[in-house]
Amino acid sequence: MVRLANAILLHVAGRVASAVTTVTTIGALWAVLAAGTVAHAGPEGVVKGTVIFEGEAPERLALHRETDPYCAKLDKLADDVIVTKGKLKDVLVRVKNGSLPAGKPATPALPALPALPALPALIDQKACMYAPRVIGLVAGQQLAIRNSDGTFHNVHGTIAGKLAWNKPASPGDPDLALDTSTHAGDIIDVVCDIHPWMHAYAVVQDHAVFAVTGEDGAFELTGLAPGSYTLEAWHPTLGTRSLAVQIGKGAKAAVTARFSYKRSDMK
Repeated sequence: MVRLANAILLHVAGRVASAVTTVTTIGALWAVLAAGTVAHAGPEGVVKGTVIFEGEAPERLALHRETDPYCAKLDKLADDVIVTKGKLKDVLVRVKNGSLPAGKPATPALPALPALPALPALIDQKACMYAPRVIGLVAGQQLAIRNSDGTFHNVHGTIAGKLAWNKPASPGDPDLALDTSTHAGDIIDVVCDIHPWMHAYAVVQDHAVFAVTGEDGAFELTGLAPGSYTLEAWHPTLGTRSLAVQIGKGAKAAVTARFSYKRSDMK
């Protein structure tokens, strides 16, 4: 009888452990998916690089913000071209549109799982500036605009000169959830008509392999299968650059790239 009881307990314990392992594995998979990274067998291509500014950087002039007492409390500099130690900020770097399966990473297929909710791309109105100034989104992705300021803004968006929306944004309002109805290659110009120095850009891709440089000018594009790709770099004031790269296998799956701009590129 004791042996039978022990056998039953061992069987039950094994089933429970198996169930816990399964639940833990599924939970871990969802956590990894939510973070946007999934481990795959075999190498994944990655491009790491920097965007530099050659020569003397343009002077960043002080903004005149006296028209709004709230904005005038903080001194701010123009953000058209921001260069830090020769590195250029606010450059969107991407694999050229049309090069990857629409809306899918360029990696082996994942097991069928329920779709995760798409998060909106977020621009904040903070200190009477848009942050970030340049943002990327996938075609059809929602754009959210937040007002973290204690003053009134309006959010005026256009695509190729055509009105997309013009919405009020009072202090304390919920985030504006804007259905962009965009296509790959669109650039949404976002301005505040009340504070004319405020200007942001939402750049639209047909895939999610893109990055926007910070003050260090660095970017990283991951999840690329072996093959040839054209990279594009876009800056709202300095324009577009393109560069061809080749992703290989093994040690050749990781490549470096560099884009450069100079003062004469300014529009």
